[in-house]
Amino acid sequence: MSPFRDRLIAHEMDRRLLERTVELARRTGGFDPKKLPKTLRLAVDSRPLIGAGRVEDTFNLLGRAARQLLSCAAKVKGEEPKQIAERIGAELLLGRSIKSALDIADWTNEAQKDEALSRLLTAIAALEEWVREELGERAGEPPVAEKLATLGQLREQDLDPEPPGGGKAQIREGVAPDRRVSLGDSEMRHGRKSKSRTFSGYKSHLATDLDQKLVLACAVTPANRPEGEGLDSMKNDLARVISHPIEELHVDRAYVGAEHTHELIAQGTELISKARGVAANDGYFDKSDFEIDLRARTATCPAGQSIPIALGQVARFDPEICAACPLRVICTSSALGRGRTLSIATDEPLQRRLRNLSASRSGRASQRQRVAIEHRLAHHAQKQGLFARYLGLRKNLLDSRRHAAILNLEVLHARRAA
Repeated sequence: MSPFRDRLIAHEMDRRLLERTVELARRTGGFDPKKLPKTLRLAVDSRPLIGAGRVEDTFNLLGRAARQLLSCAAKVKGEEPKQIAERIGAELLLGRSIKSALDIADWTNEAQKDEALSRLLTAIAALEEWVREELGERAGEPPVAEKLATLGQLREQDLDPEPPGGGKAQIREGVAPDRRVSLGDSEMRHGRKSKSRTFSGYKSHLATDLDQKLVLACAVTPANRPEGEGLDSMKNDLARVISHPIEELHVDRAYVGAEHTHELIAQGTELISKARGVAANDGYFDKSDFEIDLRARTATCPAGQSIPIALGQVARFDPEICAACPLRVICTSSALGRGRTLSIATDEPLQRRLRNLSASRSGRASQRQRVAIEHRLAHHAQKQGLFARYLGLRKNLLDSRRHAAILNLEVLHARRAA
């Protein structure tokens, strides 16, 4: 099965499979072309796809990566890993569990953890030195070079550099922006679906036709990447199956910043989404209390002071006028000699239009139409599952596309039966 899957991926046949279901549905009598709209209403959304790779902490990642390097280098050298480890004083890399080999009494004790980390890094340094000295040029060739690079990546992302003048390396506070979380799947990442909901793996994106209920394109991105990248990666796939102009694009806030979103808006597509929220200002006036005239490019504060503004820049009110203003105590907490500031977004006109859309009953009704894509995502999750079937982004994209094709065939069957 694996060679067949690899051939499908190599020739992009999984994408073609999804396209064929769309073509078949549009040629079938259940989709009467006389009754269908002449424009397309496109909806895009995503869901978490939990990765198949094992998520590990710093000790296990470094330990297993070092063990893999030891085994690989020993095979190239023609020796046994045990002989090499004993020779360089890195016997702890031989155990099945790096933590059991380190054998400390209390893993919540910071001093003991630091001592264990120091022992592990000493063994890793000895191994790396042996590999470069004994293998020479072969250390820079696959597969040894790949194992060395992986070990270096893990050390750089998870450890703070050693302080100058000596001192021990320590585990980094917080999480590196693009931290590798699994040795088995190098493309998995930590992600956050909401403030309270985190996961490790990927995001699965679907683009659907709201009227025909067909999935037109799929994308899979690492969990830490912005949603907008999912829409951008589907741009070419959508162009292959879309035969009508896109009249409306229904997305949530996360997709508003995508490059393809702005390209569609420039082509005349109406964006249906919610605006970014206005951040609370700890009891002071927030942005909604200011009168912003985008046509005149001016901003007027609650006290009546007007200043010019520019998109994508910070507007600054006159410090002298602000100092004498009776509303200063509820406007800004900045020191005397500094006036109130106001951030003007690059897409401020678009955000203004979206806020106006939410303010009307008909606008809120149009925003609620996006719920159809959530239903498609739920059905897709029922078929594919919440957990990734494969290691790696591309194989999981194939899995996403083939389950989307099944969804389309089910829609076609329901139409024909009706």
